[in-house]
Amino acid sequence: MANAKNRDGEKVVIYSYYNTLSEAYEAKNLLERNGIDCFISNENMASVYPMFDSNLGGVRLHLFEKDVTEADRILSDFSASGE
Repeated sequence: MANAKNRDGEKVVIYSYYNTLSEAYEAKNLLERNGIDCFISNENMASVYPMFDSNLGGVRLHLFEKDVTEADRILSDFSASGE
């Protein structure tokens, strides 16, 4: 399921894929601290299969389509700061 809608009709998209849970949660926590609702999927596969990577679907970060531009800005600013 690449895209879905919530009960209010807002489109949920897979925003990005990560090789590890820690990378995915770092992005998720940063976005949530900045007011972007998001969630992670495939986290159990990464726990059960440590070599599970993005070529097999990876750990997925989902958010509302309306938040994609703001998420791009937040994560880009974070990367540029070198943290």
